[in-house]
Amino acid sequence: MRVLCSECAWGAPVGALGVCARCGGILRPNYPDEAVTALAAIQPGPGIDRYRAVLPVSTPIPFLGEGDTPLIRSRKIGPALGLQNLFFKNEGRNPTGAFKDRAGALAAALALESGAGGVLTASSGNAASAISAYCAAAGLKCLILLEPGNPPAKLRQALATGARVVPVKGIFAHGPDALRELLLQVASQLNFYLAFVWAPINPYIVEGIKSFSYEFVARLGSAPDAVVAPVGGGDMFAAQWRGYLELKRAGVIAVPPRMLGAQSVSAPPLLEAFRAASARVPTLPYANSKISGINVPFTGDHALAAVRESGGAVVGVTDEEVFAMQSR
Repeated sequence: MRVLCSECAWGAPVGALGVCARCGGILRPNYPDEAVTALAAIQPGPGIDRYRAVLPVSTPIPFLGEGDTPLIRSRKIGPALGLQNLFFKNEGRNPTGAFKDRAGALAAALALESGAGGVLTASSGNAASAISAYCAAAGLKCLILLEPGNPPAKLRQALATGARVVPVKGIFAHGPDALRELLLQVASQLNFYLAFVWAPINPYIVEGIKSFSYEFVARLGSAPDAVVAPVGGGDMFAAQWRGYLELKRAGVIAVPPRMLGAQSVSAPPLLEAFRAASARVPTLPYANSKISGINVPFTGDHALAAVRESGGAVVGVTDEEVFAMQSR
């Protein structure tokens, strides 16, 4: 494996955190041809360890039942929209109830491989639950920094699996650069592995999430025409695109899907960049969405790249529209 900048192709040391030291671009693991080609022979099933050849870790990945979640054909909404082949990927069937379990499993393995004394992250909820659970499975200490006022149910999950949770007022309010520096300093002081689930801070954990794409193709027998996903920081969105590019490189699919991102108009950094045809995603001075999982003022440039490379688009929706569709 090599670690290259996605913009200037500079080679960073394996294990380097943060962004490219030369141009500020997002770092990205790259795997040899034989590893990627092996995707064609891997059988689908639970656990992301089966994909270790195209993951940035050599030690076994802890398993709690993550992955291979149901892909369910829509019986009502799809036909109502004129779509006979609309599928929902039910990531709620992961151990702690969200796609972040794919990231949590890899984070624990990376921490073990680095010899760290524990794992540090900051989270609005789902990542905290996932990383805490997989740290418990791996016998690792876990420290979670979070904004006060997050959903109590998510906090309870992290506490129940042994994490130490420290509320930090305004932890996400000063922008991604300040957050990156804070987390790097705290992790260094504690000798903890920094497992923040966002590629501009940790470029490796996103790799666990791309297993979405492998499962889609294995279950459908082909690539979908389009993938629609909510976007906050952008890792889940960009990771899927990365997975489809690897499947194309392996000869499993011929054409990857268009990537369609959805953001709340109350927290729309990617939407604003797409509409303005910007080269980078700006950090907004606000994020006021009631949808806590995507209520962030910054999205990584890797999500914008996925939109453009795939010929996709970004749409904005109101919180009320989201809640109405959720109810429907």
